[in-house]
Amino acid sequence: MHIQAPDKKVMMGHFMSEPNIPKVSVCIPTFNGADYLCQAVESILAQNYQDFEIIIVDNCSTDQTATLVEGLQKKNDQRIRFYKNESNIGMAENFNKCLEYAQGTYIKFLCADDLLLPECLEQMAAALDAHHSVTLVCGGRMIIDETGKELKLKQYSSRDTIIPGGKAITRCLFGKNYIGEPTAIMFRKNDLTGCFRSDLLQLVDMEVWLQLLEQGDLLNIKGSLCAIRLHSKQVSRANCKSGQPIEDRMQLLSRFALKAHGVSNLIRLKSLFHMSYRVYLYRNYLSEERKQEILSLWGNRFLYSLMFVWGPIEKYLIKSPKYNN
Repeated sequence: MHIQAPDKKVMMGHFMSEPNIPKVSVCIPTFNGADYLCQAVESILAQNYQDFEIIIVDNCSTDQTATLVEGLQKKNDQRIRFYKNESNIGMAENFNKCLEYAQGTYIKFLCADDLLLPECLEQMAAALDAHHSVTLVCGGRMIIDETGKELKLKQYSSRDTIIPGGKAITRCLFGKNYIGEPTAIMFRKNDLTGCFRSDLLQLVDMEVWLQLLEQGDLLNIKGSLCAIRLHSKQVSRANCKSGQPIEDRMQLLSRFALKAHGVSNLIRLKSLFHMSYRVYLYRNYLSEERKQEILSLWGNRFLYSLMFVWGPIEKYLIKSPKYNN
């Protein structure tokens, strides 16, 4: 698939899509992210594509975030806009604040501990420019450690391709978030009619990706376009140990699988097997009472006992090459 490059006039920082309105809003929601924030901002300023604004929303940090951003504004670029919440409003609401302040046509999130590679904005913006049926663009992400050492490449597909939204939704619902973290995606601001939900903790980003895919297609760009940093302070690690992922997944299955395909016995059966498998995966983090509550809604003891066999089968099915095309 050929992704058309944007017009050179648009790529020059002095030529905006409309007077004083940037094409892309790069949003950085942060809380005590001073350790890596400067690197994140510098990776934006080094982009080949320069028609952007930078929105930094600080969720009441207690570190040196405000001082660092002030220095970046003076040293580098007046396109950096900084907002600080009066109190900590939670991760999801802080993402929503970014959307509220963003003026660009396209939204590009960048977590404060991650990086964009130089061609990221150029390739993603070109993809949205060229394909109006696409409501979400994702790219490959290089996983790095605290020092920036490359660990492995993760991507939805190993080739440039457009995937029907429904197919991408199904793959993520019954597998995991193959699309990627907020740093790995771009979408049109007007295509998102909902918001980030504060009642979800672990899968809050995937829920928004599925919202967008209900309205259009997913476009995957092969190869690394960003770097996702793994480190000990990440909230997602604590969430996994709390059993929160299974609570979030119950809501997503109800919202997207059963609501959209409620008349399908196959989807209902697949949801039942899948949730039983999830109970098995998180059995050490859930109370016996909570296990029984979930199984009574989504499965039963018979299916639970089959998970030692079904688990590898489901994993194989989700990773089958047919899902990558």
